[in-house]
Amino acid sequence: MAKYNVVTKNKREHSQERKRRAHGDPNSGKLKQRNDHHAISGKRKRKLQRRLNRDQKEAALLKALENMGDVDMVSAEASSETGKDKPQMKFNVKKNSRTQIKRLKGKGRKKAKNANPPTKEKIDAMVA
Repeated sequence: MAKYNVVTKNKREHSQERKRRAHGDPNSGKLKQRNDHHAISGKRKRKLQRRLNRDQKEAALLKALENMGDVDMVSAEASSETGKDKPQMKFNVKKNSRTQIKRLKGKGRKKAKNANPPTKEKIDAMVA
């Protein structure tokens, strides 16, 4: 066993010297420390991509809010100069939301009562 260890030790030594001659620093002979080209797992890649997308979205939102502030200031100046003759803007709302709004509008309304109360004959017919 001892002989095997000596042989492998010599092999390693020779291969290291060969590498130093080929790739090492000419003055010191030291090999450069290189980073591994390791592949990122799919899960990690997706996580990093989500984080990057979130940061970009937040940056775009902040920029949009900043621009909206500028537009509001300009529109406030413009509205003070011009009259308020502008028609209201119509917003496109999803059909589902529209039906919900219609349904909720009718919640507080009281139903109309019958203007003509039932006659006595109809009441007798219902009771009998």
